[in-house]
Amino acid sequence: MLSNPSELVAKLLDIDEREFWRVCLPGAQLQGKDLSGVDWYGGNMSKACLDGANLQKAVLFQCKLTEASFKGALLTQACFRAADLRGAFFQGADLREADFVNANLTNANLAGADLRGADLSGAKLNEANLCGAILDGAKIPGKVVNNQGIPFNPTWRIYHWEGLRFRSKNEIEIAKALDEAGVLFLPLCLARLNTPTGRRNLEPDFLVCHHGKWGLMEVDGPYHTPLTRVDEQERERFFQHHGIRVIQRFDAKSCEDKPHEVVREFLQLIEKMH
Repeated sequence: MLSNPSELVAKLLDIDEREFWRVCLPGAQLQGKDLSGVDWYGGNMSKACLDGANLQKAVLFQCKLTEASFKGALLTQACFRAADLRGAFFQGADLREADFVNANLTNANLAGADLRGADLSGAKLNEANLCGAILDGAKIPGKVVNNQGIPFNPTWRIYHWEGLRFRSKNEIEIAKALDEAGVLFLPLCLARLNTPTGRRNLEPDFLVCHHGKWGLMEVDGPYHTPLTRVDEQERERFFQHHGIRVIQRFDAKSCEDKPHEVVREFLQLIEKMH
């Protein structure tokens, strides 16, 4: 019987377990493997495929993991401290309480990853993709405690209008049009609501109250693609279960070019609710 995870992986790869800590595995195919608790201190796994692997509490301290793939992997409490993760793929990975202190995540893809409680203090996040990532309780470099206009990606520009924060100029145009319409609206504010996996924070673009009825308005920019539509529909259902009956999406160009027409159409939809 193998005594520890490092010995297990060494056996799988025909490597002396005593030398495993410094093994080089560039391009290794380890998708779906159970590698929980393994210690890869200082190893080289650039371009390795670990999609769907179990790496709970794994230690990958100072590892070279450039362009490695961890899509859908289980990485809770994994240690990536000071690791080189440039261009790595973490889409949909479970990274709760993971340690990324001083890691290099330049150009890494963390879209849809669960980063609740993760520590990214000192991490480099230049051009990293955090679209749709769950960041509740995460320590993000330069993160300001604010539940309005959350900068999901630290490289994205934040725009300001009337003391509020926005991620695009077309969102500001919609805010101005809603303001002129005299309605109550909450722009880019985190909402706390029920989901099948428990209570969660979600951020709608605009939550609008008109004649005592609530509607949700989304501005679809370049990050909204057919590939993200399934996740967006799931988010919309969460709000519908809480009684938000009108949920409408508008493309960014229409919102910027004719914001008053967009707002007028949206408010008419709310008025038609019975």
